[in-house]
Amino acid sequence: MSQADDISQTELAESAGVSQPTIWKLLNGKTRKSKELPSIAAALGVNMEWLATGKGEVIGGEQIASPRIDLSRMIPVWSDDGETDDFVTSPGDKPAKSWRAYKMKRNSGVAEAPAGSIIIVDTSIEPGTGDIVLAMMSGKVSAYRYVTGADGSGFLSVDDNRVPMASVSSDSLIGVAIYLIRDLRTQ
Repeated sequence: MSQADDISQTELAESAGVSQPTIWKLLNGKTRKSKELPSIAAALGVNMEWLATGKGEVIGGEQIASPRIDLSRMIPVWSDDGETDDFVTSPGDKPAKSWRAYKMKRNSGVAEAPAGSIIIVDTSIEPGTGDIVLAMMSGKVSAYRYVTGADGSGFLSVDDNRVPMASVSSDSLIGVAIYLIRDLRTQ
């Protein structure tokens, strides 16, 4: 008998080392394939080919071991369009629910955050002058330096002082950078 009898989505996700939304999407036909199928098949004790295609023996076949992932350290990746199906692992503390990760698609106005950088932000922190923040401006997510005005209002600045600061609204501000991961190799 396989381990698939009477298992919840959450239990399967934990056992397979994948996210619960991945299990939900597979079960509800929102996606037909996943790179996580070997882990899910192993957790269920079923043949991966059968799980993927419905063909072959349910039990048996080659089981492929995969490394376990600590899901409590996973941070959802967001893009200009919203939350994606990707996750990154927290480089430090276990993440709070208010943490998000963004992979910079283009160079930002902040030298520390070039294209390809992964920036993890906390959406619950109030920014202070000098903080690197992410904001959505003209439909694009980018990194900026936050500046507090004399009246307490916020402005977004870039490293090029020829570019004027922009007023920031609570709608455009995404969060304060708490981790910045980048490739330090020179091109």
